Amino acid sequence: MTDQTQFVCFYSLAENHVTCVFSEDCVLPCSFHPDSENIIHWLKVEDKDLTIHSYYYSTYQLKQQSQRYRGRTALFNDQIPKGNASLLLRGITLQDQGRYKCYTSTIKGNMESFINIAVEAPVRLVDIQLSDDIITCSSTGIYPEPKLTWSTDSDLSFDPGTIQNSTSIKVDDQGLYDITRTKQFSRDLTNTSPVQGSPSSEVSIPCSVSQSDLLTFNLTWRFNQMVTILTSTKDASQMYIDDKWKEQVQSLSDSGSLQLHKLTMVHQGTYSCELSTARDTHLILTYLQITPDKLSDVSDGLSPGSITGIIIVAVIIAAVICYLLRGKL
Repeated sequence: MTDQTQFVCFYSLAENHVTCVFSEDCVLPCSFHPDSENIIHWLKVEDKDLTIHSYYYSTYQLKQQSQRYRGRTALFNDQIPKGNASLLLRGITLQDQGRYKCYTSTIKGNMESFINIAVEAPVRLVDIQLSDDIITCSSTGIYPEPKLTWSTDSDLSFDPGTIQNSTSIKVDDQGLYDITRTKQFSRDLTNTSPVQGSPSSEVSIPCSVSQSDLLTFNLTWRFNQMVTILTSTKDASQMYIDDKWKEQVQSLSDSGSLQLHKLTMVHQGTYSCELSTARDTHLILTYLQITPDKLSDVSDGLSPGSITGIIIVAVIIAAVICYLLRGKL
């Protein structure tokens, strides 16, 4: 009787890196050479090869599956005969970060590949408020730890010696970061001329943005940073004017400037043009002074030299997002 020796080939593939979005579903890629009998094991390496998902005898074998992954994993069953052993992981959490192993076995041999998961919770909303010359920028539910930067382009006075910055970063019960930063500035109206209007005039309050910006930003006009005048979606496909301002709002120009008429003294104050996306917010402030005794000075609208405003750009970007963007260039 002749002894027979069985040889089993073993392949180890290069590692893949996958970035998953917090609370969403994510696919961990894995491929192999299929046969009539396919065995698939997904394991988490850092947790002593914790069992994530198992498949053999043409069905799921989940008795040994970790409790943390119960009801959150699935294979693409119709793709397994084609050599696709990718794992669908639902409802990504920060605890899912780490190194995973995809182990497959057939009569042709064994294969294993490794996948490193990084989790990010991108900035979804930047909120910027102005109250008593204090600007507050905030965002919540971010991962990894974000950075907040200010950029200004204005005729208002920012004295580097007196600016006060205060940043607060907190971690919520899910491990996500909430960030708030305040900035103090002083408005020096003695060196500039405020925008002037009267009850009989039509006034255009500029937004100072290009039409291309309006195609990517949502637009909100506010009065004294507390009262919403109107909101307009990207490309102005939808616009809402508050009932209390419908008589004063004449129109919204293609550049986003606000056309007002039928003004009274109660409409004197600061008007803010707010352009926002999920990642940043631009705030342009203009002070409107009502002068009933000067009816003709503003009949033609505003001159470029009469604008008193400030553009504040508050950008919150997680470091991992910057890295990914650079990698795409």
